[in-house]
Amino acid sequence: MTDEIRPEDDIRKWQKKIEMIGIDIKSLEQDVQTGRLKLKTKFINQHFINELDKNGLLLIGITGTFTGKLLVTLEPKV
Repeated sequence: MTDEIRPEDDIRKWQKKIEMIGIDIKSLEQDVQTGRLKLKTKFINQHFINELDKNGLLLIGITGTFTGKLLVTLEPKV
């Protein structure tokens, strides 16, 4: 057994941190090439963005979908 960090462990860690802030996660995916997270949610405001920043996630962009959800692109700070 190796001590490698698997991508699914990393996304679970971020999911837990995002849920602790109080953001309702509809889905959370990680882009393998860029390492960015794609979060789908119904609501996000400046308070949540500040809390994500405190937890080590940098906001890249927010896009609305036709179904009324928001696609929030986040990148872990290095």
